[in-house]
Amino acid sequence: MATELVLSAYRPRAGTFEEVVEFFTEELATLRRRGHVTDRRAPVARTEQGELLIVLEWSSDHAVGDAHEDPEVLALWARKEQLVEYIPPSELAGAGVPFARWTVVADV
Repeated sequence: MATELVLSAYRPRAGTFEEVVEFFTEELATLRRRGHVTDRRAPVARTEQGELLIVLEWSSDHAVGDAHEDPEVLALWARKEQLVEYIPPSELAGAGVPFARWTVVADV
């Protein structure tokens, strides 16, 4: 069974850093419980400008599609849009170099 890693990047728009990380913890717990992502820990890193990135592993080649049809996950993602702006990973501060580095602030 194939899995895929995904790097998601965000710019906080509301709430505190702690609230966003707490949301990521809830989101990953739900995605795991619903079978969409693996049990692999997902590191959360922060750039010097406060942007956040998270690396997670989808559980199968159809998991992302399944998650986009899961009402519980969709409700979470609606809340997420209030907390963060989705950005391309290339826009992260420090992303423009080979071997970009950021500080890990949590594992969820």
